[in-house]
Amino acid sequence: MSVEANAAVYPVSRSANAGGLFSAALILATVSPFFGIALTPKYPAIIPGVAFLLLLGSTHVMATFYLLMDETVRRFFRSHPAQMIAVPCALFGTGLLLFSHAGSTVFVAAILLFYLWQTWHFGAQNIGVASFISLNDRGRPLARNEKITIRIGVVVGMFGVLKAMAPSYMLGEQYVPLGPVTGSVIEFLYRAGLVAAVPVTGYALWLSAGALLKRQYLFGIGIFLSVTFLFTMYLTNDYTLGFISFVGAHGLQYLVFLFTHSFGISKESFAKRRLSIGIIAAPMALLIFMVAGRLIWRSSFADAPGGALPLAITIVLSLTLVHFWVDQFLWRMKNKERAAWMRARFGYVLARTSAGPRQANPV
Repeated sequence: MSVEANAAVYPVSRSANAGGLFSAALILATVSPFFGIALTPKYPAIIPGVAFLLLLGSTHVMATFYLLMDETVRRFFRSHPAQMIAVPCALFGTGLLLFSHAGSTVFVAAILLFYLWQTWHFGAQNIGVASFISLNDRGRPLARNEKITIRIGVVVGMFGVLKAMAPSYMLGEQYVPLGPVTGSVIEFLYRAGLVAAVPVTGYALWLSAGALLKRQYLFGIGIFLSVTFLFTMYLTNDYTLGFISFVGAHGLQYLVFLFTHSFGISKESFAKRRLSIGIIAAPMALLIFMVAGRLIWRSSFADAPGGALPLAITIVLSLTLVHFWVDQFLWRMKNKERAAWMRARFGYVLARTSAGPRQANPV
């Protein structure tokens, strides 16, 4: 999810600690999967809790449908039928065709491109994360160089992600066979990304140190994490620690945004209590669905030679394509309607200067 606003004036009404709690929750969501996974070898008792956290984060794709409970979002869909209805339906149908022929050349090409888009999607969300933290902790949006640095960090992450996911690619090695040439290219890109990650991390430390010296502690942590969000895969060859950690973090970040939205939605749409319960219940129901789908996969398809991907997994991948597409428009506030939605739903967790409301342009 990326957040963009065009000269949006955020409301001033909020509790004194709402912005700080929101920023802290985003930071906690970002680091908890990594530290949780890292600590499991020494503290095996926490494995169920870490597993639950990661599974909860994985429900964020389905949880996107929660936003349709918001009348303003539904109106946005209706007013942009081609962009928000026709294209998502076409993407879903295309995904069903592409992802139901596991092992084929077309499938391998499609899945690799899918994961590159997914990585960009992961990184872009951190522009929004850093923007919100900056607004709360510094009273101003991200500077141009800060946004560019986060984007560079995303590209560096894209260089290495296909190597980090090999050989199973979250599906099974037998379903994503790579030729020697493709494997060599992926290996080269990973090494190039590893080299590039060093100066990018250094500059992220410089940005962070500057903020910390100004006592902007939340932003100092937030900007460093946002730039280096995808770099865990360059720190370790452990697939779970190096890759799944930022996958889980992305999902948890998104759920923090949705939970915050549930308290900021206008009273005429739904009661806040109902929404708060709904945003918790929906991911839990979806979690059960995804676990059941995974069990079906293991019991019915995993050992089938040349078998197609199960319907449940194909549907999840196809819906994820829709999530990538829809999400970029829901959270990119370049028009007045979307900027107004942001003000109405998230204004209560955004800080204000002593002079009153300010102009904001997070991206």
